[in-house]
Amino acid sequence: MKGWARDGLTDKEIATEYLGMDETIEELRRPQDFEFMGNERQFEDNIFEHIEDICAGLHLPRVIVKQRQVMIPIEKQFTIRPDIVVRHEDYSCTIFEVKKANDKYPSTGTSNQMNAVGQLLLYGNVFEAIIKTKPRLALIDNKIYYRTMCAFMGNKLPITLIDFQKDRVFVPYFGW
Repeated sequence: MKGWARDGLTDKEIATEYLGMDETIEELRRPQDFEFMGNERQFEDNIFEHIEDICAGLHLPRVIVKQRQVMIPIEKQFTIRPDIVVRHEDYSCTIFEVKKANDKYPSTGTSNQMNAVGQLLLYGNVFEAIIKTKPRLALIDNKIYYRTMCAFMGNKLPITLIDFQKDRVFVPYFGW
């Protein structure tokens, strides 16, 4: 399990640095460099605007369709609404759940991220039943917390963790 950092979202050259587990943990424990000034919805807007660059940095196939807040009813029992759904040129699918710590209660950040893990597992199962193939799952936040990473260490969760700050994308855990 290795993390990587990428600087310069809009650059044609993608600078990738592979980190060992100790370096990844050290990076997660560092204070946040850039706090997105806005709420979770505005943060999601920013991510949606840059989703093609993020997918390219993750070495995913080219994006052909991107959608937000797609409502999918499940047998009249409940509805799911993933934040961002991306369809790629190879017809694979990636689901992004966006979280951002509450400015008023920043200590809830880890809890929100673990909530997103449950949401993504549900979304993955629902999408697999519909499209007959497993989608990629990703949790994207302004800061991935070390405590969230601890839940992933030693487990093989199918979710990629993405720390998105300004022009930097840090991926401490690849789930696909």
